[in-house]
Amino acid sequence: MRKDKLLKEWYDFNIKYWKALKLRAKLNGHLENSEALSQHIFDESEPIFVLSTGRVGTMLLTRLFELEKGLHIEHEALPEMLLTSKTAYVTRDISFAKGAFLAGRYEAIRDYQLSGLRYVETNNRLTFFAPAIAELFPKAKFIHLVRHPSSFISSGMQRKWYTGQSITDEGRISPPESLNLMSRSDKIAWLWNTTNEYIENFKRSISVERVYTLQSEKLFTNVDEAISLMKWLKFQTQPDLAKKIIDTPVNKSKTKKKYHSYDKSLTPLSKLYYPESD
Repeated sequence: MRKDKLLKEWYDFNIKYWKALKLRAKLNGHLENSEALSQHIFDESEPIFVLSTGRVGTMLLTRLFELEKGLHIEHEALPEMLLTSKTAYVTRDISFAKGAFLAGRYEAIRDYQLSGLRYVETNNRLTFFAPAIAELFPKAKFIHLVRHPSSFISSGMQRKWYTGQSITDEGRISPPESLNLMSRSDKIAWLWNTTNEYIENFKRSISVERVYTLQSEKLFTNVDEAISLMKWLKFQTQPDLAKKIIDTPVNKSKTKKKYHSYDKSLTPLSKLYYPESD
């Protein structure tokens, strides 16, 4: 990680820590019933979470959300919850997922709620916690952001996924040995479909009013798509400001993307999201 990013992460973490201490000091002795506080937070909070494979444009979405007042937005929150995310997927244990999520995020959601801010997280690490989040926070909303598999695979290959050289591989779900996938591009293709399949199954378990699905390619190029999402969230985003954000490249790679061949039978969901291109 670059030194400037390390310093920013250190600075942001310490600012959050001191703000949390200040809030707790302010609230001390002024709560009506602290024992009932957690249930109030569960019942009344309206957090927003972005579900995705990652590498789909969540930084751009974060920038768009920053146009809205009354939000606290996290793109790469701490703790990262790498291994717990993978464990939530592997075990499908809702009790474990609830406990892990609460340990990692409850205090943040609570503190910002008490500060009058709505918690928003665009981090894909929380995708496999979606069923637990939906049960814990009945007013939570979810955005499913999808990117074409070929672009996603290119990004994953560039970042050396499934080589064991990155610590993030620790939290990446792996294809079963029975599939005998040898190439990294096929493994990443499997990851794309499996993650989106998980999200699709989750979406069927909640009311349609709680989830919004959007292709990242449309978000990158069409301000009307961004405004439609913001209206769904009841935000008052100005189209000219949104267009300025969209027209400014975010997280643009300095290395030209290279197409990697992969077994398209591993990504059947691409026909659902991109019927014209597959």
